[in-house]
This record gives sequence, C-alpha cells and structure tokens, in this order.
Amino acid sequence: MSSITTLTRVVAASWLLLVGTACEAHDFEQSFFRQSLANRVERLRQLPLEQQYRIFRYGNDVIHPPLMDLAIPIAERGIAAVPFILKQLDDDPKDITVRDILIICVRMTLLETYDVKSDAALIGALSSRVAKLKDKGWQAMCQQMLEAIRNT
Repeated sequence: MSSITTLTRVVAASWLLLVGTACEAHDFEQSFFRQSLANRVERLRQLPLEQQYRIFRYGNDVIHPPLMDLAIPIAERGIAAVPFILKQLDDDPKDITVRDILIICVRMTLLETYDVKSDAALIGALSSRVAKLKDKGWQAMCQQMLEAIRNT
C-alpha cells in the first residue's frame, strides 16, 4: 500500500472519530430538542442549572434562529445562578459566551429576578469581557445589552 493511501485512510479514520465524538458530545441537547416544542421551557425548568445552560447554549449557538427564550429558566434563578454565570465567563473566553451570558442577565433584569446592575462584581466582569471581544460587531451588540442592563 502506498504512503498516500495509508495517509488518506488515517485522515479519514481520524475525521470519522472526531465527527462521532462531536455528535456524542451533544446527544443530551439533541434529545431535548427532539421532544415537543409545546412545553420546552417548562421541561427546561425541571433540569439542574448546568443542564439548563448546556441546552440554552446549544439552542442559541447551534439552532437557527437562536432560541433566546431558553434563557428564562436560568434567569428565573436570580442570585442563585450568578456564581455559575461568573464561572462560565472565567472558563470560556469565546465572544459568543459573553453574548449568551448577557442574554441571561438581560432576562434577569427584565424579569426582575436579580438586580444585575447593582452587582459590582458581575457588571465588572461583563464590562471587562465585552471590552476584550475580538469581533467588533459582537462587541457593539454586547455593549448595547450591557447599557440596557445599566439603564433599567
């Protein structure tokens, strides 16, 4: 067998393994979205915070149009969700994470489940992360969400 054929087989096997692993990584989220749309938010309310967040992120980052209503059950937790939210900001440097966390914080503000603007640590973390966003379009959108929180 030629070295090109061997290399092709190795690359193909690696790709299949990577795709299979990526699909398995989202089995939980995909099974949630295969269920009825009628009671999606209610079902989400029954899950632990970490699973709510996984589903929210999948619904916002993978499904189009994004399903921003999935932020509601997390936002309803109010102060109980704040340490988790701060940890996500620290652990995940991606621009889209900042956007998704801001969506949750805007919902908290609108639902009046937590006074986000009065939490200096949370506002400081959000402000710092928004200032560091690489994509200027995301940065402008996130800055608008941050200002909406501050002005509410």
